[in-house]
Order: sequence, then C-alpha cells, then structure tokens
Amino acid sequence: MSLWIKHANIATMDETCPAASSAVVIDEYFAYVGDEAGAAAFLQEHPQQELREIDCGGQFLLPGFNDSHMHYMHYFKTKMGAELFSCTSMADLVQRMKDYFENRYDKNSGLWVVGEGWNQDSFTDEKRFPTNRDLDAVTTEYPILVMRTCFHVGALNSKAMELLGINKDTVGQYGDYAERWPDGTPNGVVKEIVLDDIKCNLPAPSLDQLLDKLIACQTDLFERGITSIQSDDFKYFPDGGAYDMMERIRKASDKGIFKLRMAEQALMYSLEEMETFFDQYGWDDSFGNRSFKIACIKLLADGSLGARTAYLRKPYADDPSTRGLLLFPAEQLKEMVMKAHRNNMAVAIHAIGDGAIELCLDAIEAAQKALPHLKPRHGIVHCQITDKRLLERFKELNVAAYIQPVFVDYDMHIVFNRVGEALGRTSYAWKTMIDSGVHAPFGTDCPVESFDPFRGIYCAATGCDTKGRGPLWPDQVLSRQQALYGYTAAGAYTSRDEDTKGKIRPGMVADFITLDTDLLTCSAKEILDAKVTATYIGGECVFSR
Repeated sequence: MSLWIKHANIATMDETCPAASSAVVIDEYFAYVGDEAGAAAFLQEHPQQELREIDCGGQFLLPGFNDSHMHYMHYFKTKMGAELFSCTSMADLVQRMKDYFENRYDKNSGLWVVGEGWNQDSFTDEKRFPTNRDLDAVTTEYPILVMRTCFHVGALNSKAMELLGINKDTVGQYGDYAERWPDGTPNGVVKEIVLDDIKCNLPAPSLDQLLDKLIACQTDLFERGITSIQSDDFKYFPDGGAYDMMERIRKASDKGIFKLRMAEQALMYSLEEMETFFDQYGWDDSFGNRSFKIACIKLLADGSLGARTAYLRKPYADDPSTRGLLLFPAEQLKEMVMKAHRNNMAVAIHAIGDGAIELCLDAIEAAQKALPHLKPRHGIVHCQITDKRLLERFKELNVAAYIQPVFVDYDMHIVFNRVGEALGRTSYAWKTMIDSGVHAPFGTDCPVESFDPFRGIYCAATGCDTKGRGPLWPDQVLSRQQALYGYTAAGAYTSRDEDTKGKIRPGMVADFITLDTDLLTCSAKEILDAKVTATYIGGECVFSR
C-alpha cells in the first residue's frame, strides 16, 4: 500500500525543506516530500498499483512525537493501584488508600496495596511525607507502599516493613535512605535505591500479563501523537525478568503486535549488573530490531528536587542540613561509565542537582579521554540545576541533555526556595544549551508527569506553568520550531535513529501525525487544547478520531 498525502500543512523538521504541502509514502517510507504538483509528477514516473489518497484538508502535519525519557512499564502499572497524583492533603491520601483497599484491591491477589503520585508540597494540611502511622490507618494486615510523584521517595505501613525485615535493629544498614522516628524505629519512609529495590522485588503480575498490558496501552500514546519512546523499564520485573521481558517485547515487535517504536534505557545499579549485561548475556545496543532496541545504559546519580534528594554542591536553601543524596561515590560512577564506554555503548545518567551533574560530566570526560576512539552518545537526564560552566561542558563533551520542559509547571514554584535565587536563575537553561549546539531531546518522565507532549511544548515555548504563570526564565523560552524539533528529530539522535526517523524526508520511516491546530502559529493556550486527529507508524494508521 502506498499513500499520497494531499492538502497538508507539513512542518517537516528538515532544514533542507522546512515546509511542504504533499508527500508520497511507499511501503513504510517517505518517497517524496514537496508540493502537490511535484507529488503528481513523482507518481507518474513511479506509478503505484495500490495508492490511497489522504486529503488532510489543510491540517497541520508533522513527524510523530518521540518521548526521550519515560517509564512505560511504570505507566501502565500505575493503573493497577490507587491514584494519588491529585491528592490535596494527608487526610485525602489516607482516604483514597482506604477507598482503594476496600473497593478495588483484590485481597486474594498476593499483590501489595500500592498508591502512586502524592506530592507533599500540594498538601493543605501537613506538608510532610506520609509515614507508617498514617498508612496503618488503612490496614495493618496487608502491606502498603505509596510513592511520591517523583518516585524517588516512598512510604510503607508496618506490615510492609515487617515483611521486608525493616525494624529498629536493621534500619541502620539503610543509612539516609530510610527515615526513623526519634526513638530510632523506622517511620516507613524509604528513598532512592532502597525504594527501587523494594519496587523491583514486589509481587507482580506475570510477564505474559505485563506484555498484554504493554501492547494494550500503546493506543494511549498514539492518541497523543507519540510514535516513539525511550523508556527506563529494567527494574520493573522481579528475579531478573527484564532479560526475558526484552525478548518478549522484541518478538511482539517482530510480529507487528507491538507497533510503538521503543528504545530501552537499561537501568543498572552496579558494576556487577553491567558485567552481567555485557559479559554474561553479551548484550549491547545491537539488541533488537528497527522498532524495538536497547539504546543505552541508564544510571542514577541523585534523586529529585521536590524530595530534596537531588545532590547539590551546597546545602539546600530551605534545609541547610542536607545537600541531597549522591547515589554512587565518584569513583564508582566513573567505573560504571567506563564499563559502558569501553563497550561503545552510551550512558544516560539521571542527574538533577548541580553536584550530581558535575560528577557525571567528570565521569564521561574521564571515559572519553581514556578511550577517545570510541564515540558513544552519552547523555544526562533532567539536567535541571546548572550554572554557566556546567552548561559549557555539555557542549565541550558533546553530552546530550534529556530535558523535560513540563517540569517547570511544578518546579518554578519551588526552585528558588530549594536552591536560592542565584543558582535558580542559571537552571532549566534549555535555550542556552540548544543555541550552543547541545542535543536536547524532550521527554516527560511519565508517570512522574503525564506523557501529553502538548504540555511540554507549551512550557518550552512560553516558559510558563500550564496555568499561564510566568515566565520565570524569559531568556530560556524556546521558539515553536525549537520546541517541536525537541519532541521529534532531537530524540531520534539520542537513540541513533536520526537517519531513519524524526523528520519528514524521503528515506525516513513514515511516522507522522495530523492535528487540528497549527502548533507553529496558534496562540499559546491553543497548544494545550490541540488534538491529534490521526497517527501513522510506517505509513499505517494506528489512531484516528
């Protein structure tokens, strides 16, 4: 089947031909991009037996969105627990957990009682983390885990701590990653690698059930025009199930059942895990096919700004007792980056605080100097709290910045309190990075934020939160073109797909969307209200309204 796209308002993201009105798709690829007369001449020279015409009626058309960093497995697993994202108080959180436990939780499932998305900064009663005492009001017979919106902090009830063996005698082994009451007993609050370890080993649905969910939920993304994702999922399967799951996803992709294009960011917590990946399994970024691959090794350097676990060079302005949490000593981080670099595979390192970002850049620079003949495309995920010198080093080292513009919707209201006015003013510096030539693909960190690309485009192109307040960083506001490029072609670069997708150009896969709104010329508010009218992957319509 071939397609003739007619009467379209095409934003190609291709600097050699920025705009077009017509295109021809043969099999999975764009064969011609230009105007209608040119398309007709092309088809006369290259006649197609089965040619379907698509009259776009002047609709806006652009490449499919590429979310450069999210947690797809976690997204659909959130649907299985209690929704806490819109909680307005501690009392509201407890009541929602009670409602879920009494009305939706299957007490015979063997699964934990889970809730996700609370944010203490949004509470109107007590701006604190929930504790075991709060959650024991829901149940003391079944284990409970509730996670903050950033997923870097969680809280357990007493039953969960009992099952995990976390008590007054053992809590000390977790250091700053498990909080305690004044008498030394654990209060149920767990952070970072301790929380991640708990999540990884919770009772879970079978891999077959998870695969079914993964396939079913891709339509949610298609509805928002997302055709490609780069996703951190390795730690969502107990007992080393990630390797088995990757094989299952690849087979589903081979069969055309899983149509979403996905590049896995394989999260590793230790050098030993990386040795298993590279040396025992023999895997690298050659694993996969044209639609599903493993793109890089994901590492974690620090936590989140909202939880005050992002690692800063200086203490927090609103809590001088802490600089946040550094998840690896500097030398260990260097060893892990070197292991990936030696295998010519990129790392994407989670780093939010300026202290963590500096150590990540140091580790990448050390690997590049030791093995300069290898050129993996290393990157840092989030890159929020920066200064001028850190921004310069991104360009000098050719380090990609995986950014989430939608984060300012919340962060603009806390950042100056957290890190102070001066450091806050040099942060969220997207335009500085992009104008200097740094590759900066956009993402959402879903389910930390909704995967809705229009919220991120709005925040990037206005510098405001989604209620229109701002901009706090007027010098970092991007053009519409830059914002759309960030959500399309920029992501293709970081997964090494820039020659096959992300632009509407002959030879590129025909992943494209049509919208009811021209995102280049509409008002700012209209960006948030825009609707995808159709989504195509490889020339196949996978969504339409």
